[in-house]
Amino acid sequence: MTKEELLRLLKLGEWNDIEFKEARNAVPRAAFETVSAFANTHGGWLVFGVAQHGEEFEICGVDKPDKVQGDFLSVLHADQKVNHDVEVTEQRFSINGQIVLDFQIGENVRHRKPVYLDGDIRRTFLRKGGSNYKARMQDIERLMRDATEDRWDSQPFHRVNVEEAVDTGSLRWYRDRFSQHNEGFDPEQSEEEFLHHWGYLVRDGETLLPTRAAIMLFGSPLAVHQLLPRPTLDVQFLPYATDEEMPKTRWIDRFVSEENIIRTWQNLIAKYKFFMPKPFRDIDPVTLERRDAPPGFRVFREAAMNLLIHQDYGDHSRKATIKFFRDGIQFWNPGDVFGDDSHLLDPGEKEVRNPGIVSGMRRIIMCEQAGTGLRMMRQEWQGLGHPAPVIVNDRTRKAFEFFVPGLDAEVDMASNLLKAMFGKEQKETIQVRDQVGTKSGLSQNQMNVICNLMEDKGITDLMLVLRRSSRTKFRDQVLNPLIKAGLIEMTIPDKPRSSLQKYRLTAKGRALLTEIEGEHGE
Repeated sequence: MTKEELLRLLKLGEWNDIEFKEARNAVPRAAFETVSAFANTHGGWLVFGVAQHGEEFEICGVDKPDKVQGDFLSVLHADQKVNHDVEVTEQRFSINGQIVLDFQIGENVRHRKPVYLDGDIRRTFLRKGGSNYKARMQDIERLMRDATEDRWDSQPFHRVNVEEAVDTGSLRWYRDRFSQHNEGFDPEQSEEEFLHHWGYLVRDGETLLPTRAAIMLFGSPLAVHQLLPRPTLDVQFLPYATDEEMPKTRWIDRFVSEENIIRTWQNLIAKYKFFMPKPFRDIDPVTLERRDAPPGFRVFREAAMNLLIHQDYGDHSRKATIKFFRDGIQFWNPGDVFGDDSHLLDPGEKEVRNPGIVSGMRRIIMCEQAGTGLRMMRQEWQGLGHPAPVIVNDRTRKAFEFFVPGLDAEVDMASNLLKAMFGKEQKETIQVRDQVGTKSGLSQNQMNVICNLMEDKGITDLMLVLRRSSRTKFRDQVLNPLIKAGLIEMTIPDKPRSSLQKYRLTAKGRALLTEIEGEHGE
């Protein structure tokens, strides 16, 4: 840090990478909490000789700089204070005759986390915004899980035996892809031999046990549920943009997968293909091989596959999500990316959380090779004329977010979803006011309900088509008059408020719909 940078940061105030302390004559005890927080997250600067007045910071100077610096460094390196060595680079500035001490605290590598104080792991601190906060037990467990040399996915799983562990269809799909991309291996090798050869079955005495990687890649529903007590993936199609308030209708479509990675991938691609404005002509429907067309699919594929193979499956309190907003697609993972943030886009091998899962999918060319995925996605998407994707590698929450602005345009959510749900484009359903409606004494909204009840529908579905938000007004002004007129009826008339309640056309309503379609030449 230069003197000019320090003065600039002084005007901006404290944030996740800088904290100011007065420290005129002694080291504040809270300074070591900041050391722990910086070392456990992204690193930062701890500056002595700055006083705070309200929200303003001004240089006050350190009166005894040699003593304060010596005390700080000696205590920091004492075994009883901090459990791991912390990288510290010190600088001394003279600003307007005042001495300011600047200590750059480096982020510790994953093997040397958590960094805690006084021999008490409960005194682990994390940095968020301009404050330190004491880590919760689940935060500490995440740090410890990532610190182990024995990776989570390489450990054997004892709750199921080999016979009930594997989903045959998933493994067959994988081996078909494997044979296409790896020559010299016997395709007639038994399932057990194949899995043992590639490290997905490990020997425990005389018994072969599946690894957690095997369960997550090829596991049967029983095995996956025994291993992972939360969904593999939650996909949501949302009717609003990231900068808009959440409406009462939180999502317009959703699917939650509790299956293995291969099954989850197949279901995700089927859903993605459904929303494509044009068919997947350039993507093999069986192999799902990578292609550059349609535009944006390669970016979506890589981001989605990264989410599936890199998430922290040992974290049972959070699930991975893909959210289709109106202004882009957000991929969110429990589990941050290992390594320095400044090198996220650099080529070359990088440490991964799930090496068994990652190498398994790379063998069948379902993701980019090591160190190229994030860079490829950024270059590919910008090459199509879009803004660069936004990457947030959150050390504090141990989470990773990848947002691709404009990628939602690759999937025509509005028209395809509404066409599937209601049989018409949305723009067509809003304008059915004609001579038949006037003659029948129906409002435009009532006519739209008639036109969209070619199959039974719930009140939420009908409100979505008409863009209505008040359920009570919708019942009073639209549904109840239609029921009274004998045009529609409830599917569960004896339970009007049932959550399973739907509405359908009566014979009189179907006759009116036929008349409407005749007027429009349909």
